[in-house]
Amino acid sequence: MTSPVLQLEASLDQTTIPPDVATELRCYLKVRATAALGPATGALVANICLVLDCSGSMVGDKAEAAIEAAKRIIDLVDGRHRISLVGFALSSRVVVDNAQATPSGRGAIKDKVDRLRQMLGGGTFLGGGIRAGADLVQRFAADARILLVLSDGAADDKTEALAQALRARDLGIQLFAVGIGDGYEADHLRKLVTPSSGAVLTPGQLDQLAATFGELVERIESFIATNAQLVVALGERVRARQLYRTHPQPAFIGDGSAAPEVDIRVGNVERGQTHAFLLAMVVPPHGDPALEVARATLTFDVPALGLRGQRQDVALQVARGAEAGPANTEISGAYRSAQIARLVDELADAQRRNAKDECLDRIDLLIRLSDEQGDDRARASYEQLRDGITSDRAIAQRALNELVIASTEHRPAAAASSAIKPRYDVVLVAPGDAPILLLRALRDATGRSLRELTELIAMAPVAIQEALPRRDAEALVARIDASGAGAVLKIRKR
Repeated sequence: MTSPVLQLEASLDQTTIPPDVATELRCYLKVRATAALGPATGALVANICLVLDCSGSMVGDKAEAAIEAAKRIIDLVDGRHRISLVGFALSSRVVVDNAQATPSGRGAIKDKVDRLRQMLGGGTFLGGGIRAGADLVQRFAADARILLVLSDGAADDKTEALAQALRARDLGIQLFAVGIGDGYEADHLRKLVTPSSGAVLTPGQLDQLAATFGELVERIESFIATNAQLVVALGERVRARQLYRTHPQPAFIGDGSAAPEVDIRVGNVERGQTHAFLLAMVVPPHGDPALEVARATLTFDVPALGLRGQRQDVALQVARGAEAGPANTEISGAYRSAQIARLVDELADAQRRNAKDECLDRIDLLIRLSDEQGDDRARASYEQLRDGITSDRAIAQRALNELVIASTEHRPAAAASSAIKPRYDVVLVAPGDAPILLLRALRDATGRSLRELTELIAMAPVAIQEALPRRDAEALVARIDASGAGAVLKIRKR
């Protein structure tokens, strides 16, 4: 091969940071797959389990569409793969157990799929379905392990469903999810698939469900690398903050911890595909002229070529200087897109809890990010939502789902004119004697969690917000000053 199957790229949003201030950096990690390798992928063996909702709300057209979609996969999947089927309601039942869809065996498997009609009724214990599916795919060795979950409603126990999705990830299983009807919660499905770098598939209408299932089979046939994982080892005293996926389908993965490493599951990678992740981290004041803030390591398998445990490493360094270096506009745009996805999820959750003030807070932040992205259409949509909530009109679940799905789309970059305007960092230099007032001011202005802000304040002097327009930066300084703390502006070098 003239090029590697996967290529790891890593960069920082700043290459120069001031020596006397704790600074937030954003590390952008890309895993690019070659478009070559071709038919050699035929050697890859997948174990696929369909986990289908059989609750009472599925009775009728939705159940029939799900059954036909399952049969579509059985018709399309190659006989070398294993296929299983689990139906879930209040309990879970194995309908197909690790069968091989050979030409002579497909009819018998599809006859078993028809038994789903006998299971319809009851609640939506999604966690049990995911657990049963994960147990099935572990019974036979495979290069790629896949769960495809379909549901038309909210899980009876969301915490348990997420716990089982995390367990599946730890077992090396990639989770995909499909929501149908108007009652499912797209933000919850996104939380389930994100840890394993899966995706929420969106058929749109019931008559498109079988085609959506068929597209998943095509994706599996294009896998050229499996078990891909990124480990980011942090430099001395560097602290991890938030971790986002930015491509495909932007999503918030989670808050960082005090651990010296950050593990990122990439999973199965298709030909020509790019997976991208953004890790925010705080670098403490440091006197060295150059500092290695992180080292990223990618490991993966290439089953078609008999390669296991392939490895690539990239080191990330920053220089110290009196002024911050130029910001990487690609990383800034990716960060905003990932923040939009996170805020939309938080908006959906706040709406279900009837937390009006939280809804308005998230919408205001979404409007600000849309302005920075130069996305007038999104801004108008969020303003319309704000007007409705202000008038005590609830957002329908269908509209929430549409918001979540739209937030996975690529946003336009900020207008070119904004790139030449000076930008400013707001540096907290003195926390003051009223921490509650300061936390409240920063929470309202930044949308960050209290935990994040408490950690940042403890590191003062520290940059609280970076690359803001002058008006926004001055407004934030004024809010900080009003809380009894102290902050200054630093112009960002271009």
